[in-house]
Amino acid sequence: MSQSSPGQSSPSQFIGGKLQDSPAGRPADVLDPSTGQVVARVTLATTDDVDRAVAAATAAWPAWSKTTPAERSAVLARFARLLEERAEEIARLESRQAGKPIRLAREFDVPGTIDNVDFFSGAARNLEGRATAEYSADHTSSIRREPVGVVGSIAPWNYPLQMAAWKVLPAVAAGNTIVLKPAEITPLTTLLFAELATQAGLPDGVVNVVTGEGPTAGAALLRHPDVAMLSFTGSTRVGRTVLEAAATTAKRVHLELGGKAPFVVFDDADLDAAVHGAVAGSLINGGQDCTAPTRAIVHRSLLRDFVDGVADLYAGVRIGPTSDPATDLGPLISTAHRERVGGMVERARGYARVIGGAVPGGDLAAGSYLRPALVTDVDPASEIVRDEVFGPR
Repeated sequence: MSQSSPGQSSPSQFIGGKLQDSPAGRPADVLDPSTGQVVARVTLATTDDVDRAVAAATAAWPAWSKTTPAERSAVLARFARLLEERAEEIARLESRQAGKPIRLAREFDVPGTIDNVDFFSGAARNLEGRATAEYSADHTSSIRREPVGVVGSIAPWNYPLQMAAWKVLPAVAAGNTIVLKPAEITPLTTLLFAELATQAGLPDGVVNVVTGEGPTAGAALLRHPDVAMLSFTGSTRVGRTVLEAAATTAKRVHLELGGKAPFVVFDDADLDAAVHGAVAGSLINGGQDCTAPTRAIVHRSLLRDFVDGVADLYAGVRIGPTSDPATDLGPLISTAHRERVGGMVERARGYARVIGGAVPGGDLAAGSYLRPALVTDVDPASEIVRDEVFGPR
C-alpha cells in the first residue's frame, strides 16, 4: 500500500478485494513511536464499513468453502513467495509503525510470518477426520471438519504483521472467510498483507480488513449476526466483553489474553544462561509481549548474583533509532503507553528497590522510549508483581 503525504489519507479499509477509504470515517494519524512523526493518515471504519466487510466475506464464503484443500494450499504457497519478494519493504513498514528495531522486524517478524504462511499452506491439506464403527455393526460414523463461515478477528498492536498472519491463515486454510480489525494505530502491514494475499489468488472478499477503533468497528464486528466465530487477542478485560457479545448469537470464540509469566531459577541453574534468558525474554519487543517473563522467582542462593547480572545486562542494552541495525531496544508503542508503564515503575519506587526505568533525553526525547527497569525487594501482592506491565521490566 502507498503511504500518504501529510494531510492526505491512505486507503485504510480492504473490502471485497480492494483498498478503499471509509466514506464517513474520521481521519487519524499512524505515528512512528521512535520519532512521533506521521507515517500515514487513515480514515477510521464506521459500523457501515463493518457491514460492508461482513457482506463481502459472506458473499465469498460459499465458493471458498467448497474449494479443495489442494487449491487453498496452492494459493497460500504463492502468497509466501510474494511476501518473500517484498520482505525488506514489509520489515521497514513494520518497524516504522510499531517502533520495532529494524533487526527484530527483519530477523523475526517478517521471516516468522512467511514461515507461518508456508506452514498453513501445508496444514490446508491435512484437515483430518475420523471414522469408526463402534456404535453399529451396520454403519460407520465419521467426523468431518468443515468451515464455519465468516470469522471476525481483532488483533493488537504489539505484533501487527504476525497477528494478521495468526488470525487470517488458519481461518482461510480451513475454508473460512474473515474480517480482521487490526489496532487502528498499526494497520499498515495488515493492509499490505491482505492486498498481497489477494494478489496471490485469494478470491475477493475472502480476506477483509477494517481499520477502526474498538468501541465502534470492534463492537460492531463482535455483535454482527452474520459472523459465525470471533477471535480476539488482547486484554483480559476486553476478552470478557468478547465473551458477552458472542453469547448473544452463540458464536464460537477463540481468546488469547494477557499474562504475567514467571521465570523460575532453581539452585542448580546455569546462572549465566538464566541471566541472559531473563533479559532477552523480558525485553524482546520492548517487553510488549503477553508471554514476556516479567516475574523472576529465584532461589535464595542465587538471588544476589542473578540481580547483579540482570542489572549489568540492562545497563548495556543499546537504545537507539529503530532504523539502526545495532539497536537492541526500541520505543514503547506510544507516549500514552510509556506514561502508563513509567507510572507503574515510579509507584514501585515507593515500596521497592528500582534500578533504571528513566525516560532518556537527547536525540531519543521525541520518541516514546523508556530504559529497562529492574524491580527487587518487592511484595508479591504489589501492583508491579500482580499486574501486567507490558514494558521493558
